[in-house]
Amino acid sequence: MNTYTIYLMRDSVQSAKDAVIDGAETHTIADGMSQYGVLFVKPTYADSPKWADLFAPYVEKERLGKVQSSSSVFMVCVNERWFAITFGQGRFLLHPDRYEERFGLIVTINSIAPDALRSVDKRRFVDDQNSRVQTNQASAVLSFGVDIERDLIRGLVGQPLDEDLGRRMAGADALTVVTTANIADLPGLLCRYLQQFGSKAYQENFPWVDQVRQLDARGHQATELDNALVEKLSKAWAAGAEVDDCWMAMPDIVDWATVDGFKFNLSKRAGVLPDLRLADAMRAFAGEVPSLEFLRSHYAFAVDADERALERWPLYRCLHCELKSDEGSFVLSAGRWFRVDTNFVQSVDAAVAQIPAYEKAFPVYRHKNEGDYNEEVAEADPARWALMDQKLLHVGGVHGRIEFCDLYGQGELIHVKRYGSSAVLGHCFNQGLVSGELLHSSEAYFDLANEKLADAHQLCCEGASTKVPRTLADYRVVFAIIDARERPGVRLPFFAKVVLKTVTARLLERGFKSVSLAKIDADAQEAVVERLPYRPPRRRRSSARLGQ
Repeated sequence: MNTYTIYLMRDSVQSAKDAVIDGAETHTIADGMSQYGVLFVKPTYADSPKWADLFAPYVEKERLGKVQSSSSVFMVCVNERWFAITFGQGRFLLHPDRYEERFGLIVTINSIAPDALRSVDKRRFVDDQNSRVQTNQASAVLSFGVDIERDLIRGLVGQPLDEDLGRRMAGADALTVVTTANIADLPGLLCRYLQQFGSKAYQENFPWVDQVRQLDARGHQATELDNALVEKLSKAWAAGAEVDDCWMAMPDIVDWATVDGFKFNLSKRAGVLPDLRLADAMRAFAGEVPSLEFLRSHYAFAVDADERALERWPLYRCLHCELKSDEGSFVLSAGRWFRVDTNFVQSVDAAVAQIPAYEKAFPVYRHKNEGDYNEEVAEADPARWALMDQKLLHVGGVHGRIEFCDLYGQGELIHVKRYGSSAVLGHCFNQGLVSGELLHSSEAYFDLANEKLADAHQLCCEGASTKVPRTLADYRVVFAIIDARERPGVRLPFFAKVVLKTVTARLLERGFKSVSLAKIDADAQEAVVERLPYRPPRRRRSSARLGQ
Protein backbone atom coordinates (compact mmCIF):
# COMPACT_ATOMS: atom_id res chain seq x y z
CA MET A 1 0.00 0.00 0.00
CA ASN A 2 1.18 3.52 -0.79
CA THR A 3 0.21 6.81 0.80
CA TYR A 4 0.01 9.91 -1.39
CA THR A 5 -0.58 13.53 -0.39
CA ILE A 6 -1.95 15.35 -3.43
CA TYR A 7 -2.48 19.04 -4.23
CA LEU A 8 -4.28 20.35 -7.30
CA MET A 9 -2.62 23.39 -8.85
CA ARG A 10 -4.63 26.38 -10.00
CA ASP A 11 -5.46 26.90 -13.66
CA SER A 12 -2.81 29.63 -13.81
CA VAL A 13 -0.01 27.09 -13.27
CA GLN A 14 1.14 26.28 -16.81
CA SER A 15 4.26 24.26 -16.03
CA ALA A 16 5.73 22.21 -13.20
CA LYS A 17 8.26 24.93 -12.39
CA ASP A 18 5.47 27.50 -11.93
CA ALA A 19 4.36 25.66 -8.79
CA VAL A 20 7.72 24.91 -7.16
CA ILE A 21 10.12 27.30 -5.44
CA ASP A 22 13.64 27.68 -6.83
CA GLY A 23 16.55 25.60 -5.60
CA ALA A 24 15.25 22.05 -6.03
CA GLU A 25 16.88 19.45 -8.26
CA THR A 26 14.69 18.14 -11.09
CA HIS A 27 14.40 14.57 -12.36
CA THR A 28 12.20 13.48 -15.25
CA ILE A 29 10.30 10.31 -14.32
CA ALA A 30 9.76 8.17 -17.40
CA ASP A 31 9.60 4.55 -18.51
CA GLY A 32 10.62 4.25 -22.10
CA MET A 33 8.23 6.35 -24.15
CA SER A 34 5.94 6.94 -21.15
CA GLN A 35 6.74 10.11 -19.27
CA TYR A 36 4.92 10.32 -15.93
CA GLY A 37 6.07 13.64 -14.50
CA VAL A 38 8.87 15.66 -12.96
CA LEU A 39 10.32 14.99 -9.50
CA PHE A 40 11.69 17.98 -7.57
CA VAL A 41 14.04 17.15 -4.71
CA LYS A 42 15.53 19.61 -2.25
CA PRO A 43 19.07 18.67 -1.23
CA THR A 44 19.30 17.88 2.49
CA TYR A 45 22.15 17.09 4.80
CA ALA A 46 22.49 14.79 7.77
CA ASP A 47 22.81 16.52 11.12
CA SER A 48 22.78 15.65 14.81
CA PRO A 49 19.31 15.37 16.37
CA LYS A 50 18.11 18.39 18.37
CA TRP A 51 18.20 16.47 21.63
CA ALA A 52 21.91 15.69 21.16
CA ASP A 53 22.89 18.98 22.88
CA LEU A 54 21.46 17.63 26.14
CA PHE A 55 24.04 14.85 26.20
CA ALA A 56 26.93 16.68 24.52
CA PRO A 57 28.79 17.18 27.83
CA TYR A 58 28.78 13.44 28.38
CA VAL A 59 28.82 11.78 24.96
CA GLU A 60 30.46 12.75 21.70
CA LYS A 61 27.77 14.02 19.31
CA GLU A 62 29.02 11.79 16.53
CA ARG A 63 28.01 8.76 18.61
CA LEU A 64 24.41 9.94 18.95
CA GLY A 65 23.53 9.37 15.33
CA LYS A 66 22.35 11.62 12.53
CA VAL A 67 18.94 12.66 11.22
CA GLN A 68 18.03 13.77 7.74
CA SER A 69 14.66 15.00 6.48
CA SER A 70 13.56 14.72 2.88
CA SER A 71 11.58 17.16 0.75
CA SER A 72 10.31 16.24 -2.65
CA VAL A 73 7.40 16.99 -4.98
CA PHE A 74 6.28 14.87 -7.90
CA MET A 75 4.51 17.05 -10.50
CA VAL A 76 2.08 15.28 -12.83
CA CYS A 77 -0.02 16.87 -15.59
CA VAL A 78 -3.45 15.37 -16.29
CA ASN A 79 -6.04 16.92 -18.64
CA GLU A 80 -4.02 20.16 -18.73
CA ARG A 81 -4.09 20.45 -14.91
CA TRP A 82 -1.01 20.02 -12.77
CA PHE A 83 -1.01 17.92 -9.61
CA ALA A 84 1.66 18.02 -6.91
CA ILE A 85 2.28 14.85 -4.90
CA THR A 86 4.43 15.67 -1.89
CA PHE A 87 6.73 13.45 0.12
CA GLY A 88 8.38 14.26 3.44
CA GLN A 89 8.42 18.05 3.85
CA GLY A 90 7.65 18.51 0.18
CA ARG A 91 4.65 20.80 0.77
CA PHE A 92 7.13 23.54 1.68
CA LEU A 93 8.52 23.40 -1.84
CA LEU A 94 5.19 24.59 -3.25
CA HIS A 95 4.26 28.23 -3.66
CA PRO A 96 1.38 28.61 -1.14
CA ASP A 97 -0.78 30.62 -3.53
CA ARG A 98 -0.54 28.17 -6.43
CA TYR A 99 -2.82 25.33 -5.29
CA GLU A 100 -6.58 25.01 -5.00
CA GLU A 101 -8.10 25.41 -1.55
CA ARG A 102 -10.43 22.63 -0.34
CA PHE A 103 -9.44 20.29 -3.17
CA GLY A 104 -9.01 17.35 -0.80
CA LEU A 105 -12.16 18.17 1.17
CA ILE A 106 -14.41 18.28 -1.92
CA VAL A 107 -12.95 15.08 -3.38
CA THR A 108 -13.43 13.30 -0.05
CA ILE A 109 -17.07 14.29 0.53
CA ASN A 110 -17.85 13.38 -3.08
CA SER A 111 -16.26 9.95 -2.63
CA ILE A 112 -17.50 8.69 0.74
CA ALA A 113 -20.92 7.78 2.11
CA PRO A 114 -22.35 10.46 4.46
CA ASP A 115 -22.38 7.94 7.33
CA ALA A 116 -18.87 6.59 6.69
CA LEU A 117 -16.75 9.24 8.43
CA ARG A 118 -13.98 8.34 10.84
CA SER A 119 -12.60 11.73 11.81
CA VAL A 120 -13.64 15.37 11.51
CA ASP A 121 -11.45 18.47 11.90
CA LYS A 122 -13.60 21.48 12.71
CA ARG A 123 -13.12 25.06 13.74
CA ARG A 124 -15.68 27.26 15.45
CA PHE A 125 -15.22 30.49 13.54
CA VAL A 126 -16.49 32.79 16.31
CA ASP A 127 -14.07 31.83 19.08
CA ASP A 128 -11.28 30.15 17.10
CA GLN A 129 -11.70 26.75 18.75
CA ASN A 130 -10.03 24.02 16.71
CA SER A 131 -10.78 20.40 17.40
CA ARG A 132 -10.47 16.92 15.93
CA VAL A 133 -13.13 14.35 16.75
CA GLN A 134 -12.64 10.67 15.97
CA THR A 135 -14.87 7.62 16.32
CA ASN A 136 -14.22 3.89 16.53
CA GLN A 137 -16.78 3.18 13.85
CA ALA A 138 -17.97 4.91 10.72
CA SER A 139 -20.52 7.62 11.57
CA ALA A 140 -22.50 10.53 10.14
CA VAL A 141 -21.13 14.06 10.48
CA LEU A 142 -23.63 15.14 13.16
CA SER A 143 -22.32 12.35 15.38
CA PHE A 144 -19.13 14.39 15.66
CA GLY A 145 -20.91 17.30 17.36
CA VAL A 146 -20.79 19.55 14.29
CA ASP A 147 -22.92 22.69 14.42
CA ILE A 148 -23.61 23.25 10.74
CA GLU A 149 -24.16 27.00 11.25
CA ARG A 150 -21.18 27.76 13.49
CA ASP A 151 -18.48 25.21 12.59
CA LEU A 152 -16.10 25.22 9.66
CA ILE A 153 -15.21 21.74 8.46
CA ARG A 154 -11.47 21.82 7.85
CA GLY A 155 -10.92 18.16 7.08
CA LEU A 156 -12.60 14.74 6.89
CA VAL A 157 -11.39 11.15 6.99
CA GLY A 158 -13.45 8.25 5.65
CA GLN A 159 -13.58 5.21 3.44
CA PRO A 160 -14.47 5.75 -0.25
CA LEU A 161 -17.47 3.96 -1.68
CA ASP A 162 -15.29 2.91 -4.62
CA GLU A 163 -12.15 1.16 -3.39
CA ASP A 164 -10.40 2.02 -6.65
CA LEU A 165 -10.23 5.61 -5.30
CA GLY A 166 -8.35 4.37 -2.24
CA ARG A 167 -8.70 2.28 0.88
CA ARG A 168 -8.83 5.39 3.05
CA MET A 169 -9.16 9.04 2.16
CA ALA A 170 -8.50 12.25 4.11
CA GLY A 171 -9.31 15.65 2.66
CA ALA A 172 -8.54 19.27 3.48
CA ASP A 173 -6.66 21.48 0.99
CA ALA A 174 -4.61 18.40 0.17
CA LEU A 175 -6.02 14.94 -0.50
CA THR A 176 -4.29 12.09 1.32
CA VAL A 177 -5.09 8.58 0.10
CA VAL A 178 -3.95 5.07 0.92
CA THR A 179 -3.97 3.01 -2.27
CA THR A 180 -2.25 0.19 -4.14
CA ALA A 181 -1.60 2.52 -7.10
CA ASN A 182 2.01 2.84 -8.26
CA ILE A 183 3.64 5.58 -10.33
CA ALA A 184 2.29 4.25 -13.63
CA ASP A 185 -1.26 4.17 -12.20
CA LEU A 186 -1.22 7.75 -10.96
CA PRO A 187 -2.35 9.60 -14.12
CA GLY A 188 -5.56 7.57 -14.32
CA LEU A 189 -6.22 7.96 -10.57
CA LEU A 190 -5.57 11.71 -10.67
CA CYS A 191 -8.00 12.02 -13.58
CA ARG A 192 -10.74 10.50 -11.41
CA TYR A 193 -9.89 12.83 -8.51
CA LEU A 194 -10.16 15.79 -10.89
CA GLN A 195 -13.64 14.61 -11.88
CA GLN A 196 -14.63 14.27 -8.23
CA PHE A 197 -13.40 17.80 -7.51
CA GLY A 198 -15.60 19.20 -10.28
CA SER A 199 -18.71 17.34 -9.14
CA LYS A 200 -21.48 19.01 -7.12
CA ALA A 201 -22.89 15.70 -5.89
CA TYR A 202 -21.76 16.46 -2.33
CA GLN A 203 -24.37 19.22 -2.09
CA GLU A 204 -27.09 16.58 -1.68
CA ASN A 205 -25.65 15.21 1.58
CA PHE A 206 -23.33 18.03 2.68
CA PRO A 207 -25.00 21.27 1.44
CA TRP A 208 -23.83 23.26 4.47
CA VAL A 209 -20.15 22.76 3.61
CA ASP A 210 -20.34 25.75 1.26
CA GLN A 211 -22.04 28.07 3.78
CA VAL A 212 -18.80 29.44 5.21
CA ARG A 213 -15.20 28.69 4.39
CA GLN A 214 -12.01 30.32 5.55
CA LEU A 215 -9.68 31.52 2.81
CA ASP A 216 -5.97 30.84 2.82
CA ALA A 217 -4.37 34.14 3.83
CA ARG A 218 -1.65 33.55 1.22
CA GLY A 219 -4.08 32.49 -1.49
CA HIS A 220 -5.14 34.37 -4.58
CA GLN A 221 -8.66 35.24 -3.40
CA ALA A 222 -7.58 36.60 0.00
CA THR A 223 -4.94 38.70 -1.74
CA GLU A 224 -7.54 40.19 -4.07
CA LEU A 225 -9.81 40.96 -1.11
CA ASP A 226 -6.96 42.64 0.76
CA ASN A 227 -6.39 44.83 -2.29
CA ALA A 228 -10.08 45.77 -2.37
CA LEU A 229 -9.99 46.54 1.36
CA VAL A 230 -6.95 48.81 0.97
CA GLU A 231 -8.57 50.62 -1.96
CA LYS A 232 -11.77 51.20 0.04
CA LEU A 233 -9.86 52.43 3.11
CA SER A 234 -7.52 54.64 1.10
CA LYS A 235 -10.38 56.59 -0.47
CA ALA A 236 -12.08 57.10 2.88
CA TRP A 237 -8.78 57.88 4.64
CA ALA A 238 -7.96 60.63 2.15
CA ALA A 239 -11.44 62.13 2.43
CA GLY A 240 -11.81 61.64 6.19
CA ALA A 241 -15.14 59.98 5.49
CA GLU A 242 -17.04 56.97 6.80
CA VAL A 243 -16.24 53.61 5.23
CA ASP A 244 -19.21 51.61 4.04
CA ASP A 245 -19.30 48.06 5.42
CA CYS A 246 -16.04 48.45 7.36
CA TRP A 247 -15.55 49.23 11.03
CA MET A 248 -13.26 48.41 13.95
CA ALA A 249 -13.83 46.22 17.01
CA MET A 250 -11.80 44.51 19.70
CA PRO A 251 -10.70 41.17 18.26
CA ASP A 252 -10.38 39.51 21.67
CA ILE A 253 -12.17 39.43 24.99
CA VAL A 254 -10.52 41.78 27.50
CA ASP A 255 -10.70 42.15 31.26
CA TRP A 256 -12.64 45.36 31.85
CA ALA A 257 -11.53 45.37 35.48
CA THR A 258 -8.08 46.42 34.25
CA VAL A 259 -8.73 47.96 30.82
CA ASP A 260 -9.49 51.68 30.97
CA GLY A 261 -9.67 52.37 27.26
CA PHE A 262 -7.82 52.33 23.96
CA LYS A 263 -5.07 54.23 22.19
CA PHE A 264 -3.48 54.16 18.76
CA ASN A 265 -0.11 55.30 20.12
CA LEU A 266 1.30 55.23 23.62
CA SER A 267 2.15 58.92 23.86
CA LYS A 268 0.75 60.53 27.00
CA ARG A 269 -0.33 63.44 24.85
CA ALA A 270 -2.86 61.24 23.11
CA GLY A 271 -6.23 60.81 24.81
CA VAL A 272 -7.62 57.46 25.89
CA LEU A 273 -10.62 56.36 23.85
CA PRO A 274 -13.62 54.44 25.19
CA ASP A 275 -13.94 52.23 22.10
CA LEU A 276 -12.05 51.23 18.99
CA ARG A 277 -13.50 53.21 16.10
CA LEU A 278 -12.25 53.48 12.56
CA ALA A 279 -12.86 57.23 12.55
CA ASP A 280 -10.48 57.60 15.51
CA ALA A 281 -7.84 55.49 13.77
CA MET A 282 -8.11 57.70 10.69
CA ARG A 283 -7.57 60.79 12.86
CA ALA A 284 -4.68 59.20 14.74
CA PHE A 285 -2.91 58.31 11.50
CA ALA A 286 -4.00 61.25 9.37
CA GLY A 287 -1.76 61.67 6.35
CA GLU A 288 -0.77 58.01 6.28
CA VAL A 289 -1.59 55.63 3.45
CA PRO A 290 -3.40 52.56 4.84
CA SER A 291 -1.47 49.97 2.86
CA LEU A 292 -1.62 46.33 3.90
CA GLU A 293 1.87 46.65 5.38
CA PHE A 294 0.77 49.72 7.33
CA LEU A 295 -2.34 47.97 8.70
CA ARG A 296 -0.28 45.01 9.84
CA SER A 297 2.56 47.01 11.40
CA HIS A 298 0.58 49.68 13.30
CA TYR A 299 -1.37 48.85 16.39
CA ALA A 300 -4.35 49.53 18.60
CA PHE A 301 -3.65 49.25 22.32
CA ALA A 302 -5.83 48.41 25.29
CA VAL A 303 -4.43 50.37 28.24
CA ASP A 304 -4.85 50.52 32.00
CA ALA A 305 -5.40 53.57 34.22
CA ASP A 306 -1.70 54.48 33.92
CA GLU A 307 -1.97 54.25 30.13
CA ARG A 308 0.28 51.22 30.04
CA ALA A 309 -0.41 48.73 27.25
CA LEU A 310 -2.19 45.58 28.38
CA GLU A 311 -3.01 44.28 24.91
CA ARG A 312 -2.00 45.25 21.41
CA TRP A 313 -3.45 44.21 18.10
CA PRO A 314 -2.46 45.08 14.52
CA LEU A 315 -5.00 47.45 12.97
CA TYR A 316 -5.70 44.78 10.37
CA ARG A 317 -6.87 42.34 13.05
CA CYS A 318 -9.25 44.95 14.50
CA LEU A 319 -10.96 45.57 11.18
CA HIS A 320 -14.31 44.04 10.32
CA CYS A 321 -15.28 44.32 6.68
CA GLU A 322 -18.06 42.81 4.60
CA LEU A 323 -17.60 42.84 0.83
CA LYS A 324 -19.76 41.52 -1.99
CA SER A 325 -18.75 40.61 -5.51
CA ASP A 326 -19.92 38.44 -8.38
CA GLU A 327 -18.14 35.54 -6.67
CA GLY A 328 -20.12 35.82 -3.42
CA SER A 329 -20.03 37.50 -0.04
CA PHE A 330 -16.83 37.88 1.96
CA VAL A 331 -16.20 38.76 5.59
CA LEU A 332 -12.97 39.94 7.23
CA SER A 333 -13.14 39.02 10.91
CA ALA A 334 -10.26 39.05 13.44
CA GLY A 335 -7.67 39.11 10.65
CA ARG A 336 -9.15 36.28 8.57
CA TRP A 337 -11.13 36.35 5.34
CA PHE A 338 -14.15 34.10 4.94
CA ARG A 339 -16.26 33.35 1.92
CA VAL A 340 -19.93 33.15 2.90
CA ASP A 341 -22.68 31.71 0.76
CA THR A 342 -25.03 34.52 -0.28
CA ASN A 343 -28.15 32.50 0.60
CA PHE A 344 -26.72 31.84 4.06
CA VAL A 345 -26.06 35.56 4.53
CA GLN A 346 -29.63 36.35 3.55
CA SER A 347 -31.10 33.72 5.90
CA VAL A 348 -29.02 34.99 8.84
CA ASP A 349 -29.86 38.64 8.13
CA ALA A 350 -33.56 37.79 7.82
CA ALA A 351 -33.56 35.92 11.13
CA VAL A 352 -31.76 38.70 13.01
CA ALA A 353 -34.09 41.30 11.47
CA GLN A 354 -36.96 39.50 13.17
CA ILE A 355 -35.42 39.99 16.62
CA PRO A 356 -37.32 42.91 18.14
CA ALA A 357 -35.57 46.00 19.39
CA TYR A 358 -35.98 46.60 23.10
CA GLU A 359 -38.70 49.22 23.43
CA LYS A 360 -37.29 51.06 26.46
CA ALA A 361 -34.28 53.38 26.56
CA PHE A 362 -31.27 52.73 28.75
CA PRO A 363 -29.26 55.58 30.29
CA VAL A 364 -26.36 56.87 28.19
CA TYR A 365 -23.04 55.21 28.92
CA ARG A 366 -20.51 57.68 30.36
CA HIS A 367 -18.45 55.27 32.39
CA LYS A 368 -15.05 53.61 32.48
CA ASN A 369 -16.40 50.06 32.42
CA GLU A 370 -19.54 47.96 32.26
CA GLY A 371 -19.48 47.30 36.00
CA ASP A 372 -19.68 50.99 36.90
CA TYR A 373 -22.49 51.47 34.40
CA ASN A 374 -24.55 48.52 35.67
CA GLU A 375 -24.10 49.63 39.26
CA GLU A 376 -25.24 53.18 38.54
CA VAL A 377 -28.30 52.00 36.56
CA ALA A 378 -29.37 49.76 39.44
CA GLU A 379 -28.76 52.45 42.08
CA ALA A 380 -30.66 55.08 40.08
CA ASP A 381 -33.81 52.94 39.93
CA PRO A 382 -33.70 50.19 42.59
CA ALA A 383 -37.41 49.52 42.22
CA ARG A 384 -36.85 48.65 38.57
CA TRP A 385 -33.47 46.96 38.53
CA ALA A 386 -31.50 44.55 40.67
CA LEU A 387 -27.74 44.45 40.14
CA MET A 388 -26.57 40.92 39.25
CA ASP A 389 -23.29 41.80 37.55
CA GLN A 390 -20.44 39.72 39.02
CA LYS A 391 -22.81 37.88 41.38
CA LEU A 392 -21.87 34.39 40.31
CA LEU A 393 -24.11 31.41 40.97
CA HIS A 394 -22.26 28.25 41.99
CA VAL A 395 -24.03 25.73 39.78
CA GLY A 396 -21.22 23.18 39.84
CA GLY A 397 -20.54 20.44 37.31
CA VAL A 398 -19.44 21.46 33.84
CA HIS A 399 -20.93 24.95 34.31
CA GLY A 400 -18.98 25.90 37.45
CA ARG A 401 -19.97 29.48 38.31
CA ILE A 402 -22.49 31.29 36.13
CA GLU A 403 -23.56 34.93 35.94
CA PHE A 404 -27.37 35.05 35.95
CA CYS A 405 -27.37 38.36 34.04
CA ASP A 406 -26.10 41.91 34.59
CA LEU A 407 -29.38 43.60 35.47
CA TYR A 408 -32.68 41.96 36.40
CA GLY A 409 -36.12 43.45 36.80
CA GLN A 410 -39.75 42.55 36.19
CA GLY A 411 -38.94 39.32 34.42
CA GLU A 412 -36.22 40.82 32.17
CA LEU A 413 -32.71 39.39 32.15
CA ILE A 414 -30.43 42.12 30.76
CA HIS A 415 -26.98 41.15 29.50
CA VAL A 416 -24.80 44.24 28.96
CA LYS A 417 -21.73 44.19 26.72
CA ARG A 418 -19.36 46.69 25.18
CA TYR A 419 -19.31 46.49 21.39
CA GLY A 420 -16.59 44.23 20.00
CA SER A 421 -15.77 41.55 17.46
CA SER A 422 -17.83 38.47 16.77
CA ALA A 423 -15.87 36.61 19.44
CA VAL A 424 -16.60 39.29 22.05
CA LEU A 425 -20.31 39.60 21.28
CA GLY A 426 -20.72 35.88 20.67
CA HIS A 427 -19.36 35.26 24.17
CA CYS A 428 -22.07 37.52 25.59
CA PHE A 429 -24.84 35.83 23.60
CA ASN A 430 -23.66 32.38 24.65
CA GLN A 431 -23.55 33.46 28.30
CA GLY A 432 -27.19 34.51 27.98
CA LEU A 433 -28.03 31.14 26.43
CA VAL A 434 -26.33 29.16 29.21
CA SER A 435 -28.12 31.16 31.90
CA GLY A 436 -31.45 30.81 30.10
CA GLU A 437 -31.12 27.07 29.67
CA LEU A 438 -30.19 26.63 33.33
CA LEU A 439 -33.20 28.69 34.35
CA HIS A 440 -35.30 26.33 32.28
CA SER A 441 -33.78 23.00 33.29
CA SER A 442 -31.62 23.24 36.43
CA GLU A 443 -33.33 22.31 39.68
CA ALA A 444 -31.01 24.45 41.81
CA TYR A 445 -30.61 27.48 39.54
CA PHE A 446 -33.87 29.19 40.48
CA ASP A 447 -33.11 29.20 44.21
CA LEU A 448 -29.46 30.16 43.60
CA ALA A 449 -30.60 33.25 41.72
CA ASN A 450 -33.11 34.19 44.41
CA GLU A 451 -30.37 34.03 47.03
CA LYS A 452 -28.66 36.92 45.21
CA LEU A 453 -31.85 38.91 44.55
CA ALA A 454 -33.56 41.29 46.96
CA ASP A 455 -37.08 40.41 48.12
CA ALA A 456 -38.61 42.92 45.70
CA HIS A 457 -37.05 41.12 42.72
CA GLN A 458 -37.54 37.46 43.62
CA LEU A 459 -38.18 35.07 40.75
CA CYS A 460 -41.60 33.46 40.71
CA CYS A 461 -42.69 30.17 39.21
CA GLU A 462 -45.60 27.77 39.20
CA GLY A 463 -45.28 24.99 41.77
CA ALA A 464 -42.06 24.04 43.55
CA SER A 465 -38.97 26.07 42.68
CA THR A 466 -37.05 22.87 41.95
CA LYS A 467 -39.59 21.50 39.48
CA VAL A 468 -38.19 21.36 35.96
CA PRO A 469 -38.58 22.08 33.13
CA ARG A 470 -39.93 25.48 34.14
CA THR A 471 -42.49 27.58 32.33
CA LEU A 472 -40.72 30.79 31.31
CA ALA A 473 -43.45 32.62 29.43
CA ASP A 474 -43.13 35.59 31.82
CA TYR A 475 -39.39 36.04 31.24
CA ARG A 476 -37.52 37.98 28.56
CA VAL A 477 -33.84 38.01 27.60
CA VAL A 478 -32.35 41.31 26.43
CA PHE A 479 -28.87 41.74 24.99
CA ALA A 480 -27.87 45.39 25.50
CA ILE A 481 -24.83 46.50 23.47
CA ILE A 482 -22.88 49.62 24.42
CA ASP A 483 -22.05 51.34 21.15
CA ALA A 484 -20.61 54.82 20.60
CA ARG A 485 -21.43 54.78 16.89
CA GLU A 486 -24.02 57.35 15.91
CA ARG A 487 -25.98 55.05 13.63
CA PRO A 488 -29.39 53.91 14.92
CA GLY A 489 -29.54 50.37 16.21
CA VAL A 490 -26.70 47.91 16.66
CA ARG A 491 -24.72 46.85 13.61
CA LEU A 492 -23.46 43.38 14.48
CA PRO A 493 -20.53 41.65 12.79
CA PHE A 494 -21.75 38.81 10.59
CA PHE A 495 -20.55 35.91 12.73
CA ALA A 496 -22.01 37.54 15.84
CA LYS A 497 -25.33 37.53 13.99
CA VAL A 498 -24.91 33.82 13.30
CA VAL A 499 -24.50 33.18 17.04
CA LEU A 500 -27.40 35.47 17.95
CA LYS A 501 -29.66 33.69 15.45
CA THR A 502 -28.91 30.31 17.05
CA VAL A 503 -29.11 31.62 20.62
CA THR A 504 -32.44 33.34 19.99
CA ALA A 505 -33.97 30.21 18.47
CA ARG A 506 -32.87 28.04 21.40
CA LEU A 507 -34.09 30.48 24.06
CA LEU A 508 -37.50 30.73 22.39
CA GLU A 509 -37.62 26.93 22.23
CA ARG A 510 -37.13 26.93 26.02
CA GLY A 511 -40.27 29.00 26.36
CA PHE A 512 -38.98 32.53 26.97
CA LYS A 513 -41.48 35.24 26.09
CA SER A 514 -39.01 37.01 23.79
CA VAL A 515 -35.38 37.80 23.03
CA SER A 516 -34.60 41.45 22.29
CA LEU A 517 -31.63 43.53 21.20
CA ALA A 518 -30.96 46.95 22.70
CA LYS A 519 -28.43 49.67 21.97
CA ILE A 520 -26.93 51.64 24.84
CA ASP A 521 -25.69 54.92 23.44
CA ALA A 522 -22.23 55.95 24.59
CA ASP A 523 -21.19 59.58 24.90
CA ALA A 524 -17.82 59.40 23.20
CA GLN A 525 -16.67 62.72 24.66
CA GLU A 526 -17.75 62.08 28.22
CA ALA A 527 -16.52 58.49 28.15
CA VAL A 528 -12.95 59.38 27.19
CA VAL A 529 -10.78 58.65 30.18
CA GLU A 530 -9.25 61.78 31.66
CA ARG A 531 -5.68 62.28 30.53
CA LEU A 532 -2.97 61.93 33.10
CA PRO A 533 -0.40 64.72 33.50
CA TYR A 534 2.19 64.39 30.77
CA ARG A 535 5.44 62.65 31.63
CA PRO A 536 8.04 61.29 29.22
CA PRO A 537 7.28 57.70 28.16
CA ARG A 538 9.43 55.00 29.69
CA ARG A 539 10.35 53.27 26.49
CA ARG A 540 12.20 50.35 28.02
CA ARG A 541 9.27 49.40 30.20
CA SER A 542 6.74 49.72 27.37
CA SER A 543 8.89 47.68 25.02
CA ALA A 544 9.26 44.94 27.59
CA ARG A 545 5.55 44.77 28.11
CA LEU A 546 4.74 44.65 24.42
CA GLY A 547 7.29 41.97 23.80
CA GLN A 548 5.64 39.61 26.25
